[in-house]
Amino acid sequence: MKKIFISLLMIICVFELKAQEAKIISIINFTGSIDKYPIEMKLEINQKSDSVAGEYFYKKNGNVNKMILEGKLKDGLLNLQERAYNAAKRKYETTGSFKLNYIDQIYLNGSWQKPGKNASYLTVKLSARENLKAFNPSNYVFQYVRNRAKLDYIPADAQYYFDLISLKVFINKSMRWAFTGFNDVFTKEAEIQLEDLNFDGYLDFKVPIYYPGLAKGDYSYLYFIYDPKNRGFIQSKQLNEMGVVFFDAIKKEAQTVDADGSGNEGTRYFRWQNGKLFLVKEERIYENDSYMHYTYYKIENGKSILVKTEKRK
Repeated sequence: MKKIFISLLMIICVFELKAQEAKIISIINFTGSIDKYPIEMKLEINQKSDSVAGEYFYKKNGNVNKMILEGKLKDGLLNLQERAYNAAKRKYETTGSFKLNYIDQIYLNGSWQKPGKNASYLTVKLSARENLKAFNPSNYVFQYVRNRAKLDYIPADAQYYFDLISLKVFINKSMRWAFTGFNDVFTKEAEIQLEDLNFDGYLDFKVPIYYPGLAKGDYSYLYFIYDPKNRGFIQSKQLNEMGVVFFDAIKKEAQTVDADGSGNEGTRYFRWQNGKLFLVKEERIYENDSYMHYTYYKIENGKSILVKTEKRK
């Protein structure tokens, strides 16, 4: 009887585990021009639905004045609608559209046009900052193995969370990498985001994870960096501990943001050196303080060394 019970338990456990192919979102940065005007563009390409979202800005205006992009990529043709915020009307308006050919998953060539049938076209030429010709894992299959989480403290929302058991990566139906040993790692959608995390030109990947029951700070990522020498991915302990990190491919900086909800907020800027991130700058504002506080660091002997502090209105 005991053997039968154990066998049944094993069968139940096996059937609880679920292998699911992950949705892949590629985050690609492009640099180039519209006519004679230099621009920088960032796109998030959904490999399954062909939907594309992103933003771009003119270099002369800086990255504060960004235009929002939405569209579709189908059969190598990328159609994007552009929207910009109208401060006077307090709303976003359509300000242009792109028709671009996506060539070798590296170049975007085509045209930009203002709204209106008779509007003239401007030539667009862009190239990816990432070295997609050397390495592009967007065709790989990322497979989650997971089971439904048992979370007694949030019974109403437990159905949305899954325990991550393993993550497998397949190339041409052959498993190339397998990652295991995930402890108390919860996921929702099966999703992988490809992005160059260390600005070496190679796409790395990150896995969205969640912290059930939290109203604030309820998500983060697990980060995996591609090692071109060994042709494999290495999980980044440093990035994992930093939590939600934003990556600026133009300045080659990683950023973290914190806020306590009472007016105390800060942004920290990091740069890579010898495979590690080092703090180089911090901007911070405080409740009941009209100044922005700046702290600057230099990287020396494997450490971030304080250089100076200042405050400005």
